[in-house]
Parts: sequence; structure tokens; C-alpha cells
Amino acid sequence: MPLDALCLTAVAEELRRSVVGGKIDKIYQPTRDEIVLFLRGQGENLKLLLSANPGHPRAHLTTLNRENPDKPPMFCMLLRKHLLGGRILELNQPPLERILDFKLETIDELGDRVERRLVLEAMGRSANLILLDGEGRIIDCIRRIDGDLSRGQRQVLPGLFYRPPAAPDKLNPFTLDEDELKTALDNPMNKEPEKLLMDTFTGFSPLIAREMVFRAGGEEGLVRELLKLQNTVQQNNFTAYLLAREGKPVDFSFLPILQYGPETESVRQDSFSALLDGFYERREAAERGGDLAQMFSIPAREKIGRAKSVPANQYMDNYANIMVEMDEEINAIAEKGEEAL
Repeated sequence: MPLDALCLTAVAEELRRSVVGGKIDKIYQPTRDEIVLFLRGQGENLKLLLSANPGHPRAHLTTLNRENPDKPPMFCMLLRKHLLGGRILELNQPPLERILDFKLETIDELGDRVERRLVLEAMGRSANLILLDGEGRIIDCIRRIDGDLSRGQRQVLPGLFYRPPAAPDKLNPFTLDEDELKTALDNPMNKEPEKLLMDTFTGFSPLIAREMVFRAGGEEGLVRELLKLQNTVQQNNFTAYLLAREGKPVDFSFLPILQYGPETESVRQDSFSALLDGFYERREAAERGGDLAQMFSIPAREKIGRAKSVPANQYMDNYANIMVEMDEEINAIAEKGEEAL
């Protein structure tokens, strides 16, 4: 249930309407990986959560009150020095990348107006939050990365110019016409349809790839479904859906998910921020109360390493089954934590 590139695109579109033009009044860092910006917007006050938590990286408005440490961490103090009183000018996202780039205008120590950027890389274990000056040089970041240049690894360190993560060598499915999609989906290797989508196009999570195949009824209808999805994305026609099974949240998406059948309901939400705020608050509270040792020793985890040993034409189905099993096992442990809350 990570926040994939398409969901993040929907979140970014929603946030632009709320936070662009907002003035930063307060900054807090409740946990090592989370920053909360208190914004004064157009007639209302907002709280913007930016999380570089490797397990739950995300950005959204929040209504929750988080407990802050008595002494602000150094990164929080640095953000206050550079960003308090500043105004958000733009929110940009590289196409189909899990990156949000906030462009801000603020006042420096000399009283001059200067540009700053705050970049959230919501990329799983590599998640980071990076403060840049007006020239794109790194002032500091939540997670410093001293990469091995001899191996082409990226460094993220104060004083260096910021370089975004390398984009995957895949096609953007939302810039192709019907004929180009047909050509891209030529499948001489007879890959499973889900794997074909994920190997060919950027931006697809396993959930959305499976959903496209399910709706298409197989490989033959993929172009039709991709064109429908293309229209949704190009028109910014996103809707927040919570996936619930037996009344309990299990995942989320920007379109109804049909592949699981009637036992999994797609419940429409008022906004992506409300969806993510509630979903992750529940999950993190459950994990805090659950047995963390069990979280890292669930049987399904042990199967992932063996998934690639199956024949190639069975890999995607096998992997999908393992992920469903893993979610069920995590939910069972998490629910025990919820009962103790």
C-alpha cells in the first residue's frame, strides 16, 4: 500500500489548490522522518505533513495533533531559520515520479527576498526531505546519503548540487497515442500482462497493473483500458477511494478497484488528504501497539525470496498472491495492536 506515482499525482493536484500561496507560520518535527508545516492560507489555517518515513512516505494535509519533542531536532531548527515567514509559490512533480518539489519565497538574514526549495522524495527506503537554496544546492536533508561515486551512486549531502534520482528507462503511457501504445505492448517474450505493463511503462504499481489487466479481460483489451486511464490522468479526474474488506481499511487508490470482487469495497472519500490522514493514522497506531517482532517474521515474507524460482509465466500471479497473503498477516498483527489501544 505505498503511495505510488499516480496516487501522488492526484495528491499533488489536490494540494496545489490548498497550499500554493500559503504562508509558513510554524514548523515542527514530531518524529525523525516527519515535518509539519503550519500554513496560513486563503482564509484558513492548514497543516501540511511531509513524511520521509521509509515505510509510509507521503504528503497531505492533516488534522491530527502530533506530539512534538521538547527540544526541536537540528533539521527542524534549520527549516525554521530558512522557511518561517516564507510563502509557497509552486508545487511541482516530475511526470510519474514520486517526487514533490515545493518552491518557496522567503526573507534571508539580510532582509532580501530569496528562493528556497523543499523536495520530498517519497520513494520507499530511499525516502528523503531535502532543503535547497535558490541555485539548487543542498542546504541539508533529513537523510544524508554518501553514495559511492565510482559505482555511479547519487550523493545527497550539504553543499552539493541536488540531482534527482535517475528516472526509470520506461515509457510514459500517458503521452502515447493508440498506435504507439499498441507498438509498446508488442509481447514477443510472452510476458504475463501485469509484468508487461510494469516492465514497459513508468508509474504503474502492481495494484494498478493488475487492475488494468482485470478490466481489460486479458492482454487484448489493454490498449482500450490504457486510453481510458490516460484520459483520467490528463483531465486530472482523480477520486480518492479507500479499499475496505469486512469493514477494515486495507489499501487505497485513485479509482475503484474491481479485481478483488465483492468482498473488497471501494469507498469514496472526500479528499486524498482525508483518506491518507485516516488510513496511516490507523495503520501507525496499530503498528505501535502490535508485536513488531512478528511484523518482521511473518511467513509470507520468507516466500518473497523464493518467488522468482517459479516459471516466468507464473511469476506475477505468484508474487501477487504473496503480497495479498502478506497484507493479511500484517493486518492480523496490526489488529491485535488496535485492540490494545
